[in-house]
Parts: sequence; structure tokens; C-alpha cells
Amino acid sequence: MNRMKRFAVAVAAGLATTVAVGPAIALVQSYDPNLIAYSYVYYADAEKTEVLGYAWDNCVSGIGGHVWVQKPYIPTPYYDETPAYVCSGMGPWLPPDW
Repeated sequence: MNRMKRFAVAVAAGLATTVAVGPAIALVQSYDPNLIAYSYVYYADAEKTEVLGYAWDNCVSGIGGHVWVQKPYIPTPYYDETPAYVCSGMGPWLPPDW
């Protein structure tokens, strides 16, 4: 009987963990790629030798909880972009795989 009791406790603990962690993992893995915000370094030349400046995307929330990424004006076609975070209705967040 003691063995059965330990097995039942182990199964219950596993289910509780799955119930608690499952939605969080699903949320992280289901982000919209259009909501990725980037940081930018922009350059004066195609060889990217002279840095002109830096810029960042912003998360914007609208009426009804609509969220989008606001891109900055970058005055040159020569830039590097790096994913910074993901915009969401609950604010920006960093995916665990970044």
C-alpha cells in the first residue's frame, strides 16, 4: 500500500506541474513573429565601417488590447538588426530561447 501511495503522489505532482507550467510554455512558443521588436545599428556605408547611430523598436498598445511594433526611422539602407524582445498584451517579454 505504501508503494501505491507514493505512486499516486508522484502522479499528482506531475499533473500539477504540467497544469501550472503547460500554459506558460504554450504562450512562449506561440508568439507572433510580426511582434518581434529589434534593436538597430545603422551605418553610413555598405561595408558598415562608420556607425551613424542606434535605434529601437517600441511596443504600442491600442484600443481593445491590439498590440503592434512601431519601427523607428532609419536614414540609411545599411543597418544590422538584432531581436530584442517580443511585444505582447502584457508588455514586452524575452523568449527563453534567445
